[in-house]
Amino acid sequence: IKGEFKDIAVTQIHQSAEMPLNHLGMEVIYQDISQPLPSLKTMGDYQGIMTWFEQPVNLNNPAPFCRWLGEALDANLKVVLLGDMGLYTKFSKGTFEVSPECRKTLRTLGLVLENPREVDLLGLGLRSKNSAMMEFERKIALAEFAPHIPIVRPLAGATSYLELGIAGSPPAASAPVAVSPSGGWAIYPFLLYLNKELQPPQMRWRLDPFAFFEAAYQLRGRPRPDTTTVNGRRLYFSHIDGDGFFNLSETDRKKWSGEIFLSEIFEKHPESPFTASVIMGYYDMHRFSGPASLELTRRIMKLPNIEPASHGYAHPLIWHKKTVALEVPGYRFDAKKEIAGSLEGLNGRFTPASKQASLFLWTGNALPSRSELALADRDGVSNMNGGGTRFDRYYDSYTYVAPLGRRLGDVRQVYAPASNENDYTNLWEGPYYGYRDVIETFEKTESPRRIKPVNIYVHYYSAEKLASLKVLKDVYAWAFRQPLFPIFAGEFPKIARSFFEMKIVQVAQGHYRFAGGSKVRTVRFDADLRFPDLDRSKGVIGFKRFQNNLYIFLDESENREVVLGFSPAVGPYIVESNFDVTFWRPEPGLLRFMKKGWWKGELVLGGLKPGNAYRISSGMTSLKIKATAEGTGDAHFPDSERGGSAVEVRVEKIN
Repeated sequence: IKGEFKDIAVTQIHQSAEMPLNHLGMEVIYQDISQPLPSLKTMGDYQGIMTWFEQPVNLNNPAPFCRWLGEALDANLKVVLLGDMGLYTKFSKGTFEVSPECRKTLRTLGLVLENPREVDLLGLGLRSKNSAMMEFERKIALAEFAPHIPIVRPLAGATSYLELGIAGSPPAASAPVAVSPSGGWAIYPFLLYLNKELQPPQMRWRLDPFAFFEAAYQLRGRPRPDTTTVNGRRLYFSHIDGDGFFNLSETDRKKWSGEIFLSEIFEKHPESPFTASVIMGYYDMHRFSGPASLELTRRIMKLPNIEPASHGYAHPLIWHKKTVALEVPGYRFDAKKEIAGSLEGLNGRFTPASKQASLFLWTGNALPSRSELALADRDGVSNMNGGGTRFDRYYDSYTYVAPLGRRLGDVRQVYAPASNENDYTNLWEGPYYGYRDVIETFEKTESPRRIKPVNIYVHYYSAEKLASLKVLKDVYAWAFRQPLFPIFAGEFPKIARSFFEMKIVQVAQGHYRFAGGSKVRTVRFDADLRFPDLDRSKGVIGFKRFQNNLYIFLDESENREVVLGFSPAVGPYIVESNFDVTFWRPEPGLLRFMKKGWWKGELVLGGLKPGNAYRISSGMTSLKIKATAEGTGDAHFPDSERGGSAVEVRVEKIN
């Protein structure tokens, strides 16, 4: 890894490839190849290996690494080489050679690698391209390619997605993007367009990473744990970092921005959940330790629609440099004080006993060390923030969409699904209406594929400026109009961790067992025309087809099973709802379950008898619906539990 900061966060695999792999249900575990390589005996659960080198020569002696890759191929692990092949050996004459060990491994992968050729672009031609795979975000323009063209000759059995013809003596051909039965390769610059001279720097995928990784790692037909969806609805949550709580607001020069958030956002939307954090060091500074600041903070934390969280003690700016934003008298950076200590202070001074805070929102550059992540885990602290997902006309590529999180050894940081308003306002230099563009990110991460939840993520200083407050209200109004599933932000790290905890076992053809990871309530089968067999499945409460994919909804149990078939599902099931459903109990003539949610309840049931009437009762609410010709019925509840105790719902056939 180049540069001062040696971290996976700055690698191309983490920044560009890991998110599509997460979407395909895969976890990425990083290995420093300058260190001893793992024994293949420990890699029984692995699907394959990926490299993404940024230069032709990366190792003084690549032969041992190539031998290890060859052994992995022999063990039926798939190998994908991205970026530069990186396996050349440089001799004193300045030419590149490939060692016999690397040649053997590459042949096993399905290719012959020759010396790069310096090509006159007039002599470079496009022989063929697979339009379904290539030109995903940028057209193939030969003039953009460097004069040094990698010469890659695919062997029998490989499928080339891009083939180039090269004039010269002798003439040559190259297939820089291809898959084989053993994996695949995609060589820069045919993999990715990158222009660092533009502001912001621009990246575009030339190939479709979702389709390429699915083909190279042979993932088609496999279930994907899905962290975006519950009961058919896209997840929604909002969290507020503690910065700017005590900034005076332009809307009322006598009020702090925290007060404006209380009156204009939190109290005006009691039916919607918010996660509100504070920076605890403020309260140990004379200026902010008075009764007014303490009472304001307590008022916010007491609200039923508020989940309390910590945003540090002195707000570390750059974690590995131990710099902090607040100058609290007598304080020097202390990781334990920042993480668990700030939560202890919050719970001791501001939160009701009935809802103790356990969520820590990373501060500053949001890149804690392995030891700091371990501190959070050891103290039972859930964590989130970082990642910086943005996808709009200025950052118009999936390469800017972050993965689920950052794993360092045996500990993990969960990223926020979206960037905050700081990124949209040039680090709060303006324009202060910039956060309006976040809606474009929400839209592009929903269609043509659902990649991320909707996450309205801001700081209290969004209530400081008139323009930023107006735009924030507009963004909330947009979210409240969408068919979403609202939760507290603290639920998302649990869902993300469950993604990695879930173990999937294929019992038989079309029969899968899901052990652990109970916070993941949806598994997705892409481009699948089958139906879940509700009688033979276990812990399945519904399903929905969306974007040509099959979303299957799971209950809250630890062990679930999905059995797929081609016969339409029989019996009542959820098509979609915006509230949590637990204790799902279908009985002859009666369906019972527990309901808990925030917004006015919306429910679509499937598997009903066409034309029949049904009564849905819950407490004092009684609704009557009639099943459509397709056997579905919609119910709209007049209110919700607003995060309170779950209530029983009964569905009974009337005729």
